[in-house]
Amino acid sequence: MKNISFDNPYLLLTAIPALVILFCTFFWAIRKDNRSKAPVISFIIHIIVIILAVLALAGTVVTTVMTETGVYVVADVSYSSNRNLDKVDEYIDQVSKKLPFNSKMGIVCFGKDHTLLTALGEEIRSVKDADVDDSGTDIASAIDYAASLFEEGVIKRIVLITDGKQTDAKGVSRLIASIENLYAEGIYIDTVFLDNNITSGQSEVQISGVDYIGSTYMNHEASADALVLSSAKAQAIVSLYKNLEKIDEKAVSLTEGYNVVNFDLHTDIAGSFDYQVKISSQGDYSHHNNSYSFTQTVTSGLSVLLVTSSEDDVEKAKQLYGENAVIDAYVNESSIPCSIEDICKYDEIIISGVDVREVQNYTAFIDAVDKAVSLFGKSLVTMGDLKIQNKTDEVLKQLENMLPVRFGNNENDPKVYGIVIDTSRSMINASHLIMAKQSAIQLLGLLGDEDYVTVVSFSGDITVVQTPTKAKNRNEIIDKINALQPTQGTFIGKALEETYQLMTSLSAGEKQVMLISDGMSYTLENDDPVEVAAKLKDAGIVTSAINTSSYTGIKPLEEIALAGGGEYYYIQSEESLEELIFSEIADDITETVIERGSPVFIDRPNDSSVEGVTYIPDVEGYVYSKAKASATTVLHTQFIKPSSRVTEPPIFAYWSYGNGRVSTLTTSLSGAWTASWTGRGGDLFLEKMLEAGIPKERIDHPYTLSVEYDGQSSRIEIIPALLNPYALAEVKVTSPDGQSSTKQLTFDSEKYYYSFETPLMGKYGIDITYAYDDKSYTASSSFCISYSPEYDAFAVFDPSDLHTAIRSRGSVNEGFVPKLENDESEIATYKMYFTAPFLIAAVILFLIDIMIRKLKWNDIKGIFVSKAKGKGR
Repeated sequence: MKNISFDNPYLLLTAIPALVILFCTFFWAIRKDNRSKAPVISFIIHIIVIILAVLALAGTVVTTVMTETGVYVVADVSYSSNRNLDKVDEYIDQVSKKLPFNSKMGIVCFGKDHTLLTALGEEIRSVKDADVDDSGTDIASAIDYAASLFEEGVIKRIVLITDGKQTDAKGVSRLIASIENLYAEGIYIDTVFLDNNITSGQSEVQISGVDYIGSTYMNHEASADALVLSSAKAQAIVSLYKNLEKIDEKAVSLTEGYNVVNFDLHTDIAGSFDYQVKISSQGDYSHHNNSYSFTQTVTSGLSVLLVTSSEDDVEKAKQLYGENAVIDAYVNESSIPCSIEDICKYDEIIISGVDVREVQNYTAFIDAVDKAVSLFGKSLVTMGDLKIQNKTDEVLKQLENMLPVRFGNNENDPKVYGIVIDTSRSMINASHLIMAKQSAIQLLGLLGDEDYVTVVSFSGDITVVQTPTKAKNRNEIIDKINALQPTQGTFIGKALEETYQLMTSLSAGEKQVMLISDGMSYTLENDDPVEVAAKLKDAGIVTSAINTSSYTGIKPLEEIALAGGGEYYYIQSEESLEELIFSEIADDITETVIERGSPVFIDRPNDSSVEGVTYIPDVEGYVYSKAKASATTVLHTQFIKPSSRVTEPPIFAYWSYGNGRVSTLTTSLSGAWTASWTGRGGDLFLEKMLEAGIPKERIDHPYTLSVEYDGQSSRIEIIPALLNPYALAEVKVTSPDGQSSTKQLTFDSEKYYYSFETPLMGKYGIDITYAYDDKSYTASSSFCISYSPEYDAFAVFDPSDLHTAIRSRGSVNEGFVPKLENDESEIATYKMYFTAPFLIAAVILFLIDIMIRKLKWNDIKGIFVSKAKGKGR
């Protein structure tokens, strides 16, 4: 291949004035009537001389490219490119027109596999003629194959035309490695991004997934939510098949984007059932991904662990569960299942009226229950008095943390208590200050060691007796309280404001202020104590008041307590103080077992645990508690304090705990507390309560199991509740064609895993065995592959993966093909300079011109004629 260039191309412009002068001179000097052949020939010679002289001055160079360049276009013809194959041909045609000198082009087409469509230098064929498997995309293998086709001694170039998406989730990493290897071999790769995104107006629907529970219980509510994608508004028919038989069909109006179509799954028969959801819509561009398969297993029996202190609880549980459950009951037994492997086989765990510290290995038992609920989605139901009020045992704290209610005052819920003491002179009367100090000191005795307390005294001045500190320092605080002396003045509002500033700096689950005063304040006080109490309430701080026997102070103190959302207490004597502190206020702080007839109210009539229940009889006893913030309280009762304040402690509450659920019934399952709970009142509720707690999914193995499919292969992972590096984990995989293989899972310090190819669509069976020491646990499961990422018409294609893979090793082009320019250092060329030859030719022509102009035409002709005659002789 030759290329003409000039050392001084700007000198070519000198030809313009030279030729102008020549033409003007010729037509002016040579008149029309005396023109002959000689002047015309001379004129032509002058033109040629000028051209040769100009070319010589410009430094004409003819370069011959000796090195051959091989260019392979690697074209994506996978399914995602099917609608853009004409565009691919157009890009290939543009590449052929931009080839470097001395080049040959070939074409390799690829999808899941690859093929040579056009060898180097042969006639270009349309990519529509390529015979490849379009069910996948493997870019790395295609460019590696194209690289292997190059001959030695040529410059090697690859132009990749693709949308960048690959079936293999690890495809980008493989592509980067391939490009790096080819770059090291001197093979340049440029890319053209192929925009295969779905176009506006194109009709397309598909099912991208189904949300369902893989293993459930007989007669348990179950459903399947099919996720349908639509490119535009459309009418469609969605059908549900069970074991190849159509059992449901819905006509749906689809909106653009995501749509959910719900089907109820019948669980009245135990077994394993294969389902398939199909969709059809008129004008659907592609029928790929229009069905989705899944398998659900329905278990006939429920497995229940009952740990109780009463035989009556066992009979009651059997009555409530009926024949649907197998109950393992442990009544007042010290030896109970305590390992996670043993606990994990139960679906529901009931702890009723038991102090768990009395059983062997109770630490392991609580820990196993915690893992079973949080990791494996089990259900825990606690009933009655668990003896955990005001206990600081770490294991009991772990159990209490699991519950939706909080019993007693423990370290997990520290309080901040502000004690505001009136030390004005009016408090001297009738030993008011003495009772105020005693009240403060006895309040300190009711607080837990980890609770915080601050003490403020007030008269005409405000004194911070104790900044917020833990109540375990109570002896020091008591000394400070006893040292208080009365002085002139009474500023209640200012004292409450100071307490507000001290308490808002601390975070706690509960904050309270106890104002101890005779209520006799200055009428012209700047800070209205009622307004400050309301301010405290807005900040979540409850303000109560103790009146130290002053009739005058009743109304102002009541108003303060009302505004602060707290209680008003009236002390008539030291005896009444003792009774008040250790009954009503103690109930507020320590929370005790309440044994008295109490009404039961239904808070959430639509909750599944009270379905069909309209009335529940009174309870004769319960454990006083408070529902935690995120708990759902279904039943509550009323607790009326001597001050007529009404609280609403929960009778039944539940919440989600990790993957499972924990429910707490603060009364008993059987016995005197719920003796009146019979028939469609209490019994129906207890039955529904236990039914509502049944886990969503049944798991009977001590590890979590997950399967991920990336389009080409699948990966199984199991995470045991207790890792044992010496355990053996094996998996048997049965593919849709019936072929099976058994492999050992790899342990990586956190989990066991195994990756394997899953090229077939359909149902894969999984049997996993996890064993160590003399224990072995086997679980069977399955997963279906019915959705191919390659056929996802809604996939978003962008050049980001191409940029990640190519980086500085080539170029990424959008909407146009790259300039295929070779590095000159790699091209072997031969250059011929024509300055001297052109000048010599110009001189020769100039001499010929002289001869023509000096001789007559007949003389010139005679010279050649005579020479010809001489040769003839």
